[in-house]
Amino acid sequence: MLQSDARKQQKEYFGDKMCTINLEVIQEVQKDIDSYDMISLVFLLYEVPDTALQRLLVHQRICKDSDMNLLYDWALNAQSRPTWKYEFIEALTICRLYNVIRKLGFDVSNVKDHYLPNNINVSVYVNLIKKALYKLCENMKSDNLQRLKKSLLTYDIDTSEYESCELILLDLMSHKFITVGQSNIHGKSVLENKCQVETLIKIIENMPGLKKIAVEIKNVANIINNETSSYPSQLDSTPGVSKKDNDKPKLEDKFDESFVDIFQMLETLNKQDPPTLNLKSDTKQITRDAYPIKNKERIGVCCIINQEEFHPSKDSIESESQTHTLENRLGSTIDQLSLERTMSSLNFKIRSCCNVGHREMIQFIKDVIHNDVCPDDSVFMLCILSHGIRGHVYAADSVKVKVEDIQNLLDSNEARCLRGIPKVLILQACQVDEHRYTTHLVADGPSENYFLKKSDFLIYWATAPENEAYRDEQKGSIFIQSLCYSIGRKAKEEHLYDIFTKVTNIVSHICNKLQRAQVPIFESTLRKKLFLHIPELT
Repeated sequence: MLQSDARKQQKEYFGDKMCTINLEVIQEVQKDIDSYDMISLVFLLYEVPDTALQRLLVHQRICKDSDMNLLYDWALNAQSRPTWKYEFIEALTICRLYNVIRKLGFDVSNVKDHYLPNNINVSVYVNLIKKALYKLCENMKSDNLQRLKKSLLTYDIDTSEYESCELILLDLMSHKFITVGQSNIHGKSVLENKCQVETLIKIIENMPGLKKIAVEIKNVANIINNETSSYPSQLDSTPGVSKKDNDKPKLEDKFDESFVDIFQMLETLNKQDPPTLNLKSDTKQITRDAYPIKNKERIGVCCIINQEEFHPSKDSIESESQTHTLENRLGSTIDQLSLERTMSSLNFKIRSCCNVGHREMIQFIKDVIHNDVCPDDSVFMLCILSHGIRGHVYAADSVKVKVEDIQNLLDSNEARCLRGIPKVLILQACQVDEHRYTTHLVADGPSENYFLKKSDFLIYWATAPENEAYRDEQKGSIFIQSLCYSIGRKAKEEHLYDIFTKVTNIVSHICNKLQRAQVPIFESTLRKKLFLHIPELT
């Protein structure tokens, strides 16, 4: 909390030195401050967020490398306050601009002891919540910054033009999306209105690596608002998250080596397959109990939805069931490319999309059904690569989409063109726990066993209930890579049910060698055999 006697002691620490600071010194000193630190200082010092934002936007767009006198202009307006020099030194300390502090003639250790820059619960003059938010800015990496921008779009706030977290936060203050409450004027703490940062906290606590900072900001907000309740100081109730690094499973070197050699292993396993019988029946006899292939030049449409980048959204935050922080699924693009290449070689028309929200995801499927499915199509295939749990897959906006709802869409009046033809759903459904594994081979989590109730469906999950599915961030997922490999080798000879059985065996075999439990599972209401190619049997 605020140091009660800090202001009384400051003359002892800095009395003589403060006399040397004036407008001319400020104008000279700001030449030693780079653009990034200048943005931070303006964020901490300017009281009116609109003014700070507009000045920084000009700085960002036009004058980034020129002297705009941002600090001089602040000092010019702030000099009527007897505390303005102390505010300036405190902001320099928070930003760790110790070279500037030394140039002004101050002892850095004394300044740090007085202002405690690492303790966000302590502030003398700088707004306390701004100090906490500055720490957020320090820890905001580029991927999370993009997540934040996408999340704010779901609240109808467009921050795409801003290059730094500080600018985004100033925009949120200007829109009253957040309020910082505390304002230090003439040495007194004035509570103009309560600090309101709850929605921002809900957004950032759903971003990888920022949950602890969200906790700290919440605590500071509680102090400002004089609330007795406090946010939990330990991350101790997140399902499936280890509390200590020591709890994380250690993966042996052979874990990675085995996955690197996956294609060699697949080759070996396929060589062990029993030889195809030398059937002398003609193709018509073999396919009599199979779904017809109407046009061998175009088998059907393969629709691929690749959810690789995730961000929290208004809908996911307001959903009581949303409790997971979803990390980006590195390596998923490799799976998408493998599926596109494999299915294109079998004369499927490919339609793909990436990183779409739950509404856009459903609309994309509808658009494909309405615009791309032809009367001569023999198969409709939908592949979804994402996180998932309990019969759901996640959209890029972290909202769960029920697989049953997708199935109902494919079986509805909107999809009359799909009636009577087989509909295949391939689900690489994931629930990655960022705290559980330390290697680049990450786990995709459990999916609920989903029994299809409608005809002409074949749904294939990457993993059975209670197991996980693994994805390599450089090579793609074991399931999708095994599936593409097996379809590529067997589609001209075998029907899909048998190919899926082989894939299940391959994935299980590989994961057994990796000492990991993953067993794909498929459920079928197909009425006949399903070939993706007119069989080439001799």
